[in-house]
Amino acid sequence: MTKDSLFLLQGLTRAEKERCWQSADCEERDYAKGEVIYDSALAKRALGLVLSGQVQVLHGRVVMNTLEAGAVFGAAALFGSSEEYVSTVRAVRPCRVLFLPQETVSRWMADVPMVGENYVRFLSDRIRFLNRRLSTLTAGQNDGKLWRFLLTKQDETGAVAVKGGMSELAERLNMSRSSLYRSLDALTEDGRIRRQGKVVYIIKEEL
Repeated sequence: MTKDSLFLLQGLTRAEKERCWQSADCEERDYAKGEVIYDSALAKRALGLVLSGQVQVLHGRVVMNTLEAGAVFGAAALFGSSEEYVSTVRAVRPCRVLFLPQETVSRWMADVPMVGENYVRFLSDRIRFLNRRLSTLTAGQNDGKLWRFLLTKQDETGAVAVKGGMSELAERLNMSRSSLYRSLDALTEDGRIRRQGKVVYIIKEEL
């Protein structure tokens, strides 16, 4: 991949890109397979661009993301107030990484306003991605929470009257209305409940 494909430079003219790189105080480094690129001790306030190879981003032992050539890491922490880098970035295969320090990115933003817009757009997309990831991870928890509540509230016929409506139930279970409806749909599709207006009927009690 070429350095000009960096997301910060999207939409810039050739002259603007050349001007940015001429003013860049960047560093390129090679890493062997298994070598740690970033962690709490090695991190620096810089944006990392994977030029070749493959790296993994880990939180503890959990792999959060696998990055190929053209991907970046460290964007969220670039202007953060915390000095601690909470993730570990490790080379999966031999790779080459370009580091753009915060000072260079700030200079680019001041010189070409679109660089700043690209940075904000990138972070916004990351927030949406993480929200979708969080929804996926918590979906099962919400299903279980709702299921346990229904089991404790059913009458002798297996019916649960949802008093106060779905908004009140969502608040009681500490989940959003959209999460509640997703869990209701999931339990219905699983054949565990049947809904009729504001009444939920337990069909089977096996979890």
